[in-house]
Amino acid sequence: MDDGEEKSLCPEGNQLIARTRWKLLAKVLQKTGAENGQSSSQLAPTTSRQLYGLFEWDVLKSNLFWQDNCGQWLQCCSFNYPHFSLNVRFLINQFSIDELTGFNNTGNVCIWPSEEVLAYYCMKNNYVFKQKTVLELGGGMTCLASFAVAKTSDAMLVACTDGNPASVENVKRIIEHNNLSSTCPITAQYVFLAIAIKVLDWKNESSFKEMESMWDVILCADCLFFDDGREALVDTMRRITTRNGLILIMAPRRGRTLDAFLELCHDKFDIYLNEEFDSDVTRSHQKKLLSPDYNSDHNYPLLVQLKKR
Repeated sequence: MDDGEEKSLCPEGNQLIARTRWKLLAKVLQKTGAENGQSSSQLAPTTSRQLYGLFEWDVLKSNLFWQDNCGQWLQCCSFNYPHFSLNVRFLINQFSIDELTGFNNTGNVCIWPSEEVLAYYCMKNNYVFKQKTVLELGGGMTCLASFAVAKTSDAMLVACTDGNPASVENVKRIIEHNNLSSTCPITAQYVFLAIAIKVLDWKNESSFKEMESMWDVILCADCLFFDDGREALVDTMRRITTRNGLILIMAPRRGRTLDAFLELCHDKFDIYLNEEFDSDVTRSHQKKLLSPDYNSDHNYPLLVQLKKR
């Protein structure tokens, strides 16, 4: 962080960030998939239109190809990691403004770029999770990073959490409709994947009180943008992480929201910030910079690593 930057967040800046965020949400909810030769029901729930192409989302290959009353099933695969395959249920985007308002609801709208990138980073660096307890905060309707860890690493336990019960119920459906035993690429052993799921609202201490100092690794993607939840998020991370715990965060700068979060972390964690952490992501980002519709400040995630002091 630049110590010379203004520390306070001015109201005008907050309003600008909020307006930009809602414009992006509106694009997700309104734009159809005709330009890509796909129906809006297939495409709209999967992407904010600024993903980096790290995963393939395909309806046709899924053994669970159906659309139920509230969700649609797609198969998520990785071009570079063919051993990874996940049947994913996306909630159909029929939300009112009231339902979208609040820190714990935007994860039901789509897969955000930071979620995609965090999941991919976890797969490429799966050694980090060997024999570790891993928890994802604010995993949204798919907890994609959690499943990436569970299916490609030798983690001891993986917990998917979100503050929205609708997201948690959707993740339960994903768990039920996937084969959660596989051959670990590290040990070559056939293992049953230990995956837990629960509602965790970091503004409600009772939802995580029993997990004090329990988790070796915390995952978090793009959960820093709401001012009223940021301080509680930092406190939750500090309290549930083990003494030598690691926190991996993917988040765009989005004005000064990332800096505001890091300021709260300054006296609690050792902070490592990396803007170029993966060659595949960097290449895709550089291509997107050629498009006038691409806003890197609001889309391109930076990798934040926090080490508990």
